[in-house]
Amino acid sequence: MKIKASLNRRNFTRGGLALAASGALTSTVSGWATQPSRANKFKQAKVLHPWLMGYDTASQDSFHAQATIQGVWPKELVGTFYRNGPARHEIGDYRYSHWFDGDGMLQAYRMSDNGVSHSAKFVQTYKYQAEKREGRAMYPGFASVPDNPAPVTSPDSTNVGNISVLHHHGKLLALWEAGSPWEMDEDTLDTKGVYSFTPQTKGVPFSAHPRVEADGTLWNFGYLSNAKLLVLWHIDAKGKLVKVDKINVDPISMPHDFIVTSKHLMIMMPPFHYESNSGPTFMDAHSWNPDLPCRVLVVDKNDFQNHFWVELPSQWVFHYGNGWEDEAGIIRFDAARASNPSDMTEVFREIMHGNIAPGTGSHHHQYRIDTKRKSISEAPMFSPTIHSEFPSVDPRISCRRNNLLVMLTRDTEQPALHSNLNEIATFTFDSGRLKTFRYPDHQLPEEHVFVPKPGSKPESAGWIVGTALDWKSQQTLMTVFDVRAVQDGPVATATLPYALPLGLHGKFVHA
Repeated sequence: MKIKASLNRRNFTRGGLALAASGALTSTVSGWATQPSRANKFKQAKVLHPWLMGYDTASQDSFHAQATIQGVWPKELVGTFYRNGPARHEIGDYRYSHWFDGDGMLQAYRMSDNGVSHSAKFVQTYKYQAEKREGRAMYPGFASVPDNPAPVTSPDSTNVGNISVLHHHGKLLALWEAGSPWEMDEDTLDTKGVYSFTPQTKGVPFSAHPRVEADGTLWNFGYLSNAKLLVLWHIDAKGKLVKVDKINVDPISMPHDFIVTSKHLMIMMPPFHYESNSGPTFMDAHSWNPDLPCRVLVVDKNDFQNHFWVELPSQWVFHYGNGWEDEAGIIRFDAARASNPSDMTEVFREIMHGNIAPGTGSHHHQYRIDTKRKSISEAPMFSPTIHSEFPSVDPRISCRRNNLLVMLTRDTEQPALHSNLNEIATFTFDSGRLKTFRYPDHQLPEEHVFVPKPGSKPESAGWIVGTALDWKSQQTLMTVFDVRAVQDGPVATATLPYALPLGLHGKFVHA
């Protein structure tokens, strides 16, 4: 396919997200981050709050072990659960000032008749390899700046590949937010290198939350802050780039996820606006404007230039569950809605110092867009005391109508010993029933996903598979729940002989 001249790699990277950040970062005064004090403070805080070990650096560059199984493992649950997340938070005496800046570590939980084996390796990015050779932090990140930072020459110079993972068209890809995917070996987890769908789109931002329809069609977005451009991707089931295009967005925000329906793409632009070179880091180059609306872009899947905007009250969203559209053109979707981005701008920064900030939390909402009247509305789904995040649905009905939602929750009326989410929950839309299982306080659950039972009807049977850090035993475990009875607790648990830092997102791939 021929890509428009305005979308070639040079023009993209000229206004690329990493370069947009570098203008602010490279001018930072040496010593801005006061690293030794931050690393020492975090170490001292772990004595009082041992669960903070979830934000420590992985003890090894790679891991491999056979898990110990408790309970009865479902015989049809066979495949690989891939996970990704930041796992190197310190280099020498330098500690990153934000959770999102840690170098990515890809993990694989392989389930077979022989039990569950685990392996993990750091993604061998340009940044990771250069800093390991030099023995020091060299590159500015999302919200961290080392002393004497090296110049950022392309969007992938600082690409840490630490957010999510995608298994598509026979490729295993580690995903970041602002640059290319990293291709990984499915069996060894070795890093093969930067992956591009075409030579012309190498380095073009490809977000960590692509949406894959049941037939394998893939949609994604990216954003180029300095150029005030939103990039939209359409890729077929075989990995062929169908089209890529851009939309001018001014002011531009920092979208992390989006929604796809049978006819449209939907992307929120919260009033967290990018202001070029206005702060010491890329995150700090954004300003929160609570008096301004959250703009919502609705795009025709068949024609990216056919789009319109609607407005919601000021809000911040990291993750959406699912979206679908009826014959009347009504789009419905759900999201973990926060009143502001302070969990990202404050909580995830403070926790790297060992400070435990309360944060605002997010509360699940359901949204309705009338594509004909060009209007939008929202409504909370649960009690204000229930916080939610990491929503997941049966992948077989992705981008189509769903009735079941899986997520992590926390009820603030029942405090835990830590400040993280502590429940796995299911919600059924037609009955309005919320079922939950609370993890013990010495375990910190990570994202859980819905794994359908092979051959079953959508949403009728399957498992919820997720991981948790047991800070008391200093082990990581993987739990399996019956999706129909999550409140009864895990049917099986696979425990590793070591602990791993808390990660972000994962995907299950059936054998």
